[in-house]
Amino acid sequence: MTMENRISAVDAKSRRDAGLALLVCIYDDDKFHSQAHLEGAVPMSEFLRMKPDLPQSTDVIFY
Repeated sequence: MTMENRISAVDAKSRRDAGLALLVCIYDDDKFHSQAHLEGAVPMSEFLRMKPDLPQSTDVIFY
């Protein structure tokens, strides 16, 4: 079952830093690199390539 929850930026960073979640930017590569990049995040294109191999238990945080 997919759950959608809003979390704070502090919680998102803490979960990503602890390796508990994957931080994904919803923008394409150009906007990701020029305007929306957060440390440790991946662009949507990379997430889509990774998705088939991610464990189902992986938390994904979209921004």
